[in-house]
Amino acid sequence: MRYMKCSIIIPYAFSTERALRLFHSLENQDFSKSDYELIFVNYGKQDSLCDLITKNTSKLNVKYVALYGERIGKARNLGIRKASGELVIFINGDEIADRNFVSGHYDTYKKLGRPVIQFGLTKQVFEDNEKGFSENNELFRSGIRYWLTEPEKYGLEKGKSYYYIKDIRLKMLEPYCYDFDKVHYKMIFTKTSNLSVPMECIKRYGALDEDFRGQEIEDWEFGYRMMKNGVEIVYNPQVSVLHLYEKEQYDSKRYCEWKNNLDTMLNKYNDRFLDELTQFRSFFDPVRRERLNKAEPSRNIWLEVYKHLERTAGKKTLADVN
Repeated sequence: MRYMKCSIIIPYAFSTERALRLFHSLENQDFSKSDYELIFVNYGKQDSLCDLITKNTSKLNVKYVALYGERIGKARNLGIRKASGELVIFINGDEIADRNFVSGHYDTYKKLGRPVIQFGLTKQVFEDNEKGFSENNELFRSGIRYWLTEPEKYGLEKGKSYYYIKDIRLKMLEPYCYDFDKVHYKMIFTKTSNLSVPMECIKRYGALDEDFRGQEIEDWEFGYRMMKNGVEIVYNPQVSVLHLYEKEQYDSKRYCEWKNNLDTMLNKYNDRFLDELTQFRSFFDPVRRERLNKAEPSRNIWLEVYKHLERTAGKKTLADVN
């Protein structure tokens, strides 16, 4: 197996067009093409992405594997098993990478000189029209809208206007004046997209836990497991990705799934440091959410729960309970 500096793991499902757009953004990186590989893992249904990539004249090292109808965590783990890079970088197949995406992760990792998990943020991009604004008004309460200049650089239509809002995790950092070192529950920031981790850490402490359904909590568990084993989590503000917003279905089933995942994590560790995470059960309660949204539609329940979690965390640290 040929050695690489970076392996980019790209799980995707059902959107060949978006995965191909991501591929083109990863073709145009300010990083030597011979030093990184792309590993696309299709966990949806059979499509034509493999043929489209094969016909491309790019000098990139590209692997394509299929795991139809499986969970995204299992897809990421298959990608890891196919990887040969010193640094594993995760990005979702429906996102768009900035030109310094690979170099931003790798150069910072080498500069720090120690095993770390790095995360960057995601900019949610919206097409400028009245329908989009009315449908996503709840999201816009979380941040200011910014115009996206030169959208064609990201594979978006040149003749259209787009704007973006910044990742809600920036709002989560506000109480600490954006100093991530002061955050207690750092694993809540480890969304497995725009996230990198050295392969040596994965080999030593394990990949994604496939017992979880969906996302979010499996990411927390992965980050927490690394924390417990002394791997530092750091915020890299220089690396960002874009996501062309697509309305998702947040129904009762999904919230109950998240709540079950949270219980799975708490039972797995039974650590006093994690006890306060039970506060998120209120966020994952679909009945309570619906009631609050109707009564006070301007409230951001997620931020309220998270900020309260951090306020109570000062009395209890990971070092205290290990």
